[in-house]
Amino acid sequence: MLDILKVICFMTALICFVLFYIPGKYQKYFGIAAWSALVAGFVCMLPELIFHEGNVFYPVLIVLCLPLLYITIKRLLADNEPVQNFTRGAGVAAIIYAPFAIFEPLGNWLIKTVVFFVQQFFHLIDYPFKMYAWNMFESVWLIPGYAHGYRDQIILGCTGITAIAILIGVVFLTKTSWGKKIALILLVSIPIYVVNVFRNVFVIMAYFGQWFPWFEDVVTHPTIPGFASYFWSHNVMCEGGAFLLIILIAFLMFKFSPGLLSSIRDILDVYVTDLRALVRKR
Repeated sequence: MLDILKVICFMTALICFVLFYIPGKYQKYFGIAAWSALVAGFVCMLPELIFHEGNVFYPVLIVLCLPLLYITIKRLLADNEPVQNFTRGAGVAAIIYAPFAIFEPLGNWLIKTVVFFVQQFFHLIDYPFKMYAWNMFESVWLIPGYAHGYRDQIILGCTGITAIAILIGVVFLTKTSWGKKIALILLVSIPIYVVNVFRNVFVIMAYFGQWFPWFEDVVTHPTIPGFASYFWSHNVMCEGGAFLLIILIAFLMFKFSPGLLSSIRDILDVYVTDLRALVRKR
């Protein structure tokens, strides 16, 4: 049920973001509908992120989105230019991300490319593994007390498409030549995709080899044996590393296109001012 609702939300967000690009008296309402549907879609993902993956980083971000959604709606109704600009950039990100999330064959194709490169790297270093399914790696050695090895599934969230879509959306926050836009898109997409492949390599090897069994009596999962190593490698080290990579890429983007920094500063000023106002009301 939640999966169907998630697809409906993302589909609605995609359509409304596209319609937002059409000037007119209803433009602001399409923007509001787009943001609301997008956040609702992410909220539908919370059970999977928390209970299936044991992810902490993204659920916190999703919860933090709720007051930001309120501010966005308020400012769009007031025809605030920085928030309108932000919505246009978000629309680009949604147009890039949504097709992979909505259309399963397209999302599976992207997952297959990541699986392929991870496999090739393992072959290159002669790392032993087997495939339990087309997108699920399994260790060749058995888990103590089980009749199978450790398993790690590559899903859409493991492809880097979310970060790529968001940063490409940032590229469109300012008016630059298409040549510069293409250069920035390459600066964003190639490093994130390549690093993401090695992120999956690291998580698989760390989980299969049980490199980080820290606090395994506390960090547990009802259906994932040896979860502690997966948690520390995937949810802590790699999520933190991905955040630092995005900061580095954003810094390079600002150096390459200084106008981006000004646009982002204007957007941040709006949200910081309104968040402070919300806190003072409390």
